Amino acid sequence: MRADRLLSLALLLQARGAATARALADELGVSVRTVYRDLTALGAAGVPVVTEAGPGGGCRLMDGYRFPLRGLRPDEAEALLILGVPAVLRELGLAGALTAAHRQIQVTAGVGSGALVHLDMPRWFGGQEEVPCLRDLAQALRLSRKLAIRYPPPDREPRVVGPLGLVNKAGTWYLVAHCVAHSGAGAGGGAGSGDIRVFPAGRVSAARVLAEPAGRPDGFELAAFWARWSAEFEASRPRLEVRLAASPGALAAFGEVFGAAAAPALEAAEPPDQAGWRVVTLSFEHERAAVHRLAGFGDQVEILDPPSVRAELLATAREILGRYQSGG
Repeated sequence: MRADRLLSLALLLQARGAATARALADELGVSVRTVYRDLTALGAAGVPVVTEAGPGGGCRLMDGYRFPLRGLRPDEAEALLILGVPAVLRELGLAGALTAAHRQIQVTAGVGSGALVHLDMPRWFGGQEEVPCLRDLAQALRLSRKLAIRYPPPDREPRVVGPLGLVNKAGTWYLVAHCVAHSGAGAGGGAGSGDIRVFPAGRVSAARVLAEPAGRPDGFELAAFWARWSAEFEASRPRLEVRLAASPGALAAFGEVFGAAAAPALEAAEPPDQAGWRVVTLSFEHERAAVHRLAGFGDQVEILDPPSVRAELLATAREILGRYQSGG
């Protein structure tokens, strides 16, 4: 519908500042001619749109103008309010701003208040991660400024990065940044030089927001990058497949012990024998990881393959027996 497109166009101009008609057309999936017609319609409706020709020009809203949210349908407003204020936004220092925005949406769209969905992202018993520089990282992102960060090893000179985004993965924060240079080597280099890296934000011990604009690589999208990087990271991790037989009691505990990885393993398991035992294949990073995770099952699992893990688990069992027998 045209009304929806006009609303999308106004919000795009408000969020991005100046943009060419071609860029707006590509974003909205319409022709450049349609964009110009819609800009004229916005102007007739009282939205102060400014168009400037020539290099560096484009389409934008008049400086200081903020588009009101009265055009939101009730279901669109409810979609914005359904999550309330997630804790991760409080960590970024955005709780006050988001609460105020929610209040404005409620008043202007005439919808009820109260979150219907609550996100509690960290796993049980995972502990609270300390991220001392999170607010600084978020500030650099909001200002589109470069950062000088101190990152292990501790004796390394601070490195200069161009922040591209923050990702919260199961309660752990990661900084996605374009690596520029070490501070001692100067902060030169545009968004097209260097490489994009992922830093566990909790390991950043110091961060300083610089005056230099950060810039972004052409076509960079945070969600798409994270999906690719996550897949590559998972594929790059060492994998040791262990084939074992497990009792019904052990199988029932797999979800608690192995988390999300248990479900596909159980789906691919062989049918149970007369006693309910099933042959399952699990993946571990290395032999010691497999032994440590499986030793707790005692005699409720039997390693079938590889022989090296079977022998290591047997040696571990003997060490445990020796420890307790020597203690009387």
